[in-house]
Amino acid sequence: MKIILLSLSFIAVVSLCCFCKHQPRFTADNLPTQQLRWGAGGGYVGKESAHILLNNGQIFKRELAGSLVEAAKVKSKKAVAIFKTAQALDFSNLEFNHPGNLYSFLEWHDGDVVHRIVWGDPNFPIDGNVKALYDRLNGLLKQ
Repeated sequence: MKIILLSLSFIAVVSLCCFCKHQPRFTADNLPTQQLRWGAGGGYVGKESAHILLNNGQIFKRELAGSLVEAAKVKSKKAVAIFKTAQALDFSNLEFNHPGNLYSFLEWHDGDVVHRIVWGDPNFPIDGNVKALYDRLNGLLKQ
């Protein structure tokens, strides 16, 4: 009886380890190739703030000196959903570069390919879906 109980316990532990998805943790020096970046900048000093979302849910923030630090973590399901929303926007076909004195931006990084959308000029309003994604990303920082 003890052997059966120990065997079942061992099988249960092994099964849990095999079936649980473990998302890798990244460091500032070792980021994946696919990233979603967003931020804002401009003004008198021209300072730009930027954040990076990874599809495992990690969020990094670019500091003044240019270094990256981990700023937050969200559930990977939420991050994957945001990545799907960004992919549905089809960044590769979006060309929008209309910064104002103050501007906001979204960047899609996939390997060496970078697509950047910049807006802020009141004469050129941004698409509502892009703005909604930007607001959703900023909402992750408040959780």
